[in-house]
Amino acid sequence: MENAPFTEWSIQIQRSDKAAYTALFQTTQVPLLRYAWRLTQDEQAASDVVQDAFLKLWRIRERLDSSKSLKSLLYTMVRNLALNHNRSASRDGGDLDEIDPAYLSSAPRADADVAESDLSDFLHGCIAELPPRRREAFMLSRFEGLTHDEIAQLMGLTPRTVNTHIVLALKTLRQRLSGYEPSLMAL
Repeated sequence: MENAPFTEWSIQIQRSDKAAYTALFQTTQVPLLRYAWRLTQDEQAASDVVQDAFLKLWRIRERLDSSKSLKSLLYTMVRNLALNHNRSASRDGGDLDEIDPAYLSSAPRADADVAESDLSDFLHGCIAELPPRRREAFMLSRFEGLTHDEIAQLMGLTPRTVNTHIVLALKTLRQRLSGYEPSLMAL
């Protein structure tokens, strides 16, 4: 049962158990950083958002409800903090369109790597074109591994609506991929 450790951690953290808090952090830090980065497109901001979420969790620990998903609570906190960051950065004139360092590699790649990269780029482009709520539900499900119930709680939707978003996203992606033609490199 995947939620068993989260329920136990919730109970222990509510009692100020630092070992449980550390275990939760070690288990969720990387997925939360990945999620925050997808929302902010800024590595430092993502790190700050996740750190702030964990600090906030510790401050509200005594009010945790072990009957509710701790994992969903963390994702909700990260989402809200990331959206607040984005609003603040756009108000301050921050540049949210920085180049992803993964695209700056100058090392030559084999043809198979190029083809795989092209397909990956195409797929990520298709995902980026999905309506925002559909894209978020799809990414939380497929990339972050959240259940429909957890996504529903995080996004303020019903599990059935989450399922509809994911089904429609998959249908759109299948349609787009059926027309995908890899770029041919000159030999």
